[in-house]
Amino acid sequence: MENSLPVKKDEVSLKELLVTLKEWWCYLVSQWKIILIAAIIGAGLGLTYSVIKKPVYTATLSFALEDEKSTGLGGALGLASSFGLDIGGTGGSVFSDSNLAELFKSRSMVENTLLTSVLVDGKNISLAEMYIQNENWRENWKDEPKIKDIQFLPIINRKGFTRVHDSILGEIYRDLSKKIVCF
Repeated sequence: MENSLPVKKDEVSLKELLVTLKEWWCYLVSQWKIILIAAIIGAGLGLTYSVIKKPVYTATLSFALEDEKSTGLGGALGLASSFGLDIGGTGGSVFSDSNLAELFKSRSMVENTLLTSVLVDGKNISLAEMYIQNENWRENWKDEPKIKDIQFLPIINRKGFTRVHDSILGEIYRDLSKKIVCF
């Protein structure tokens, strides 16, 4: 008994492919109004979201500190170990003069320290606020509406900070960097 079912071809000719592509193209061209409306609505929603949603920038810093006794060749051995060569010895101490000087120059570390709490005259204020008071900056800010009411409360994070807050902390950092004598 022979089976009379047609056999499917697994092959597609170039002509069939071009005909199918032409049919799809004609269909898309016939639907141009719907495609245009969908594109305009999508672009409008994307633009609205980008205007309303404020960007959130997150930065992280990680580093490894060594706290071992160093030999006389500690710097050279540390340089060699950074290239993957283990000559035996250590790369220096975390508390070496150069490491401490670099940590003291770190703007992030200085600004985080400025936002820590201190007790002054029975009130908890930040070191930044204390610095502003000691340098009499508030006297110069009386006529500046954007900055006259700015306060630096002791906080852990800077979530509510504006650009003005950041600029003032930057000025305090620059002022402190001029005054600090590093070894």
